[in-house]
Formats: sequence, C-alpha cells, structure tokens
Amino acid sequence: MQTLNINLPDGVNLSEKEILTAVATRLYDTGLLNLEQAADVAGYQMAAFIEELTAQSIQELPVGNNHH
Repeated sequence: MQTLNINLPDGVNLSEKEILTAVATRLYDTGLLNLEQAADVAGYQMAAFIEELTAQSIQELPVGNNHH
C-alpha cells in the first residue's frame, strides 16, 4: 500500500480518520477502489464502511462493476 503525506492549511481541523474516510469514499464513488479496498483505506470493517457510504448518500456499486 502506498503512503502519502498531506499538508492541510492551518485551521482545518480534521482527524486522520475523517481524511482517510473522505479519500476512500471519493475513490470508491469514482470507481477507482472497490468496496473492500475503500473500507481498508478508511480503516473500517466492511459493514461500517457501507453505513458510512449510506450516511453520505453514496450508493454501493454492484459487485461486478469494480474497476480493480
């Protein structure tokens, strides 16, 4: 797995978990990660990540529709 460092402007008070969740949900929503990969990036169990997607109104993609 690749490691990235992100510099945020002062005053942006997001936890590492919030940033990882935002990145993972975006990459999942655009089809760059499948559900399992996105959950792993965000540090969630699969069921919890699906709940997070639902909370953000992101629909789970059909299983056969994964790019990777």
